[in-house]
Amino acid sequence: MKNQRVTQTILAATLMSLSFIAFSSPASGKEVSVSETINTPELNAADNVPTRVKKKDLSSIAGKSGEQLRTATHSVDYWFYDAWMTLYTDRDYDGYYASFDLEFDADTNYYQAPVYAIIYLGTNDYYEAFHVTSVFNLYSDSSDDSVLLESELVSGYPSNDYDILIELIDAQTDQVLATIDAYEDADLSYQSMESFDYDRPVTSEVVVETHAGSWSVWMSLGLLGLILWRRR
Repeated sequence: MKNQRVTQTILAATLMSLSFIAFSSPASGKEVSVSETINTPELNAADNVPTRVKKKDLSSIAGKSGEQLRTATHSVDYWFYDAWMTLYTDRDYDGYYASFDLEFDADTNYYQAPVYAIIYLGTNDYYEAFHVTSVFNLYSDSSDDSVLLESELVSGYPSNDYDILIELIDAQTDQVLATIDAYEDADLSYQSMESFDYDRPVTSEVVVETHAGSWSVWMSLGLLGLILWRRR
């Protein structure tokens, strides 16, 4: 029975190590809902990420220009392999979407390395952070340690073409290890999005007016005369 429980635990960790809902409500009034899934390679499914209490808080991360983020000192031992975007939920059919999936895969020269990521949305090369992931492990150049963020722009994001930027952060030192953005991956550029408070379905009111024609008027008068004649 004990072996069966261990097997079930490892299998669950292999498929999904973490999934939760997080909300961010900075002073700017912008709000994003994020569901987070961190994948772990099967051989490493039972590994535990280190407990981290100093991870950067979203409210402490100031907006930055794209140049600042791209020119930060990076480590040659870490890099992003790829990132993918999928847009959905367009209730008013204007071509701007309120929900999106963002998945990314980062690699390292080390066998195992604890990291976390900061996700930014930007326009005109100015970026604001909207999510800080949980701490997760990278396993060398494995393709099975990706992170999936299912996000909804709740409020504060007008219709626009947004760029996405991702920073990979060392979970032990808070050092920026790698960055990926629209300049390196076209999937992160010019994504047509808007928050739900801008994605309002257009409703139209139909008014039906009935006008009686001249024939109907004469018929009504004739019917009234017939009723009066019968009452005599």
